[in-house]
Amino acid sequence: MFPAVGLLFLVLVQAVLVSVARNVALSAAEEGLRVARARHGTAAQGQAAAARSARAEPVLQAPAVTVSGTTTITVHVTGSAPSILPGVDIGFTRTARGARERFTIDTRGFDSPEGEHVPVGPTAQGRP
Repeated sequence: MFPAVGLLFLVLVQAVLVSVARNVALSAAEEGLRVARARHGTAAQGQAAAARSARAEPVLQAPAVTVSGTTTITVHVTGSAPSILPGVDIGFTRTARGARERFTIDTRGFDSPEGEHVPVGPTAQGRP
């Protein structure tokens, strides 16, 4: 009975380590995406931020980061969880994806409280 309970405990601990390592990898991918998709961000800056975040937590082993895309940024963080069970190697990849931030101007205008359409932008020139 004791060996079965001991093995069940080890499997439970292994599952927790895998879950935490996957969360760390996803968090690192999201951090890299946040930096890379910023208005003046670059893929290299995103990759460095994700790698820094991934390496800050020792539960994620051998992290590797790739960043791709120009309009839609994709960050992949690959790594593995520590293994306490002999012969078990659990690797995984977590991905974060998002559009590059860009500045836009709303040229459609808006309606004033009086119900009059007020244009915005280049068409608004010459209005008092």
